[in-house]
Amino acid sequence: MFRVALIYPPGGDPRAPRLPLPSLAAVLRPAGIEVKLLDLDIGGVLWLLRPENLTRAGDEISRKAPSEPGDLRQHLERMAFHAPSLAERIGKAIETVRDPVRFGDPAHLNAAREDIYNALDLVSAAAGRRLRYQTDVLRYEVDGIDPSRLQDLLAVTADPAANLFEDHWNESVFPRLEEAGGCDLVGISLTLRWQIIPGLSLARRLRRKGYCVVLGGTAVAKVSHRLPHLPEFFDAFADGVVTREGETALLELADQLQGRNDFSRVPNFLYKDGDAIRATRTHVEDYATLPTPDFEGMPLARYLSPVLVLPVMVGKGCYHDECKFCDIPFINRVSPKRYRVRAPETIAADIKSLSDKHGCRHFLLADEALPPRVLDRIADALAVHRELNPTFSGYARFEPGFTPQLCEKLAGAGLRRIYFGLESADQATLDDMSKGIRVETAHAVLRNCFHAGIRFHVFSMIGFPGEDEAGARRTIAFFDHNAALFDDPGNSFDIHQLEILTDTPYFSRPESFGIRLEEPVEDRDFLFGVGTSWENTRGLTRAEINGLLQEAGQQIGPRFSRFHAWPPILWPAQEEWSLFYAARYFSQPFRHRIAIPDGSDAVLYRLSWNRAAVIERDGDGYVVTSRRGSIALDRATFDLLGDRRFRSPSELMKSLSGGEESAETVEQVRDLVTGLVRQRLLDLVPQDAP
Repeated sequence: MFRVALIYPPGGDPRAPRLPLPSLAAVLRPAGIEVKLLDLDIGGVLWLLRPENLTRAGDEISRKAPSEPGDLRQHLERMAFHAPSLAERIGKAIETVRDPVRFGDPAHLNAAREDIYNALDLVSAAAGRRLRYQTDVLRYEVDGIDPSRLQDLLAVTADPAANLFEDHWNESVFPRLEEAGGCDLVGISLTLRWQIIPGLSLARRLRRKGYCVVLGGTAVAKVSHRLPHLPEFFDAFADGVVTREGETALLELADQLQGRNDFSRVPNFLYKDGDAIRATRTHVEDYATLPTPDFEGMPLARYLSPVLVLPVMVGKGCYHDECKFCDIPFINRVSPKRYRVRAPETIAADIKSLSDKHGCRHFLLADEALPPRVLDRIADALAVHRELNPTFSGYARFEPGFTPQLCEKLAGAGLRRIYFGLESADQATLDDMSKGIRVETAHAVLRNCFHAGIRFHVFSMIGFPGEDEAGARRTIAFFDHNAALFDDPGNSFDIHQLEILTDTPYFSRPESFGIRLEEPVEDRDFLFGVGTSWENTRGLTRAEINGLLQEAGQQIGPRFSRFHAWPPILWPAQEEWSLFYAARYFSQPFRHRIAIPDGSDAVLYRLSWNRAAVIERDGDGYVVTSRRGSIALDRATFDLLGDRRFRSPSELMKSLSGGEESAETVEQVRDLVTGLVRQRLLDLVPQDAP
């Protein structure tokens, strides 16, 4: 039997399984191919978080610290000193993230997240080279390495000191691949740019061990146009590269590896033939006929989530596919159809099958944008499976089709949270970017979702090419004007700077939009974008954009201070975690908050020091430090603040002072304590929450 190992490398998000491996397994297994699925993303995280690895990292940092300069030396010494206590807590942190009760309490969740992120910082600091690996804001960065340059990738992937996962692979992954006779083919899916360094490091080691290695995934597809000019890439990393959809390609490749080894017959394929790189024919899958993803063999009980959330694709591509800033639909543009959709009955059958097989009732509809008419039909198709009681979230555009009636229907079918791309609340800017929506529609759709109980997140940006200050201010004002809708724990938004990505008109024709790139791009081999390293010659400067963002935080931040000040965010924004909160609190109140109430509150609150904060004795007082801030307190104040119960600021003041205080003093105390809560030094915990 032909044996294939499919690998999802580190650098992704360990909250839930992703679709690439299960989608391929669903096609290969019925063809009689034995398939192993290895999610080394979650596997790598859990390996690094082992207590013994954290203790070892602390010892290594202790050895390194004396040779570092002042501030860095002190920082490393503190990390090393606290490594043993972090090693003791990390098991509880992982348990909390997996426990539905504790996860549903933001104080427990945020403390657990901070311990996990601190632990990853610890193992990063102990590495042989300076690097940073994180999963809150995804990154895998090595100092001095530009992953857009092949020569840098060749150097860093040859250096075990730059690979946090070297021991994991040697002790666990490579032996598993060798079980039962090994593998005839290893496929590595590189979906995100942060997987490039770990993924290519893995590919290089596997090729040295004699495996036939094939690379694929969205990240590879985005740079595939450069690969025919880089034969040394194939020498180091891959026997071949699947440049687009891989189902038929892998089936044919498996057939060829068992017979004639004629790689020219494998579609969507790049391979080295002598000194030349050959490209084969393009093949577009009939997406409507592909089978239900097969998650058998994925570590479904190990992900960092209290419930299993499985991804399901309704369709591939984007039905709009005209936004000038967006590169997401690029991978699908080999198809003559913008949006290849599966039948609603098929989607319902997928959900039914996955629910029955894995006991899952939470799903992420992972499309780029879900049309309201398609969601309407899916709701009808799910009606025959009401016993499943599914919940789901997804992404959508502000379409008039999200009427009050449809939103009520979707809420009844299980839609709990939806992510909208507003981008700008200035109609001229929207038209210039070919967004294809109306600002007034966005207002209406948000109201309809709000009244139906569907929570939402809205993405927005300022600094578009040609956008002036008045246009940017309209975007900021949109959230101010809709404060009544967003001042809900499950409704959130962001405003950030436009980053320019490759595979977009803004990148391919910058001069047409008044864009001046600040760095040369012609000499880059694997470029995914230039971020904010560009200037707008027809609109806001970078300094003006930064000034407006700062002003926006000062202007509208206080309007949402009950739940959404950052840090922290009480209702997690990440898709799978947010879906759990939206499902849990769909029909019950959310009593948590991050600000001392202005007046009397029916809820009894308790103050306690953040479980993840570092508390150190300092003479007769204490220093409390979190990932977000630090404060020095005398012992009396520390003891008073750490265990107070109250329903109002004046009641808190009485508790702290032992008597009545002026309104001015009450306000000062409220501001002080709220500041400590937002710095994740104090937790504000409702005592009579259900």
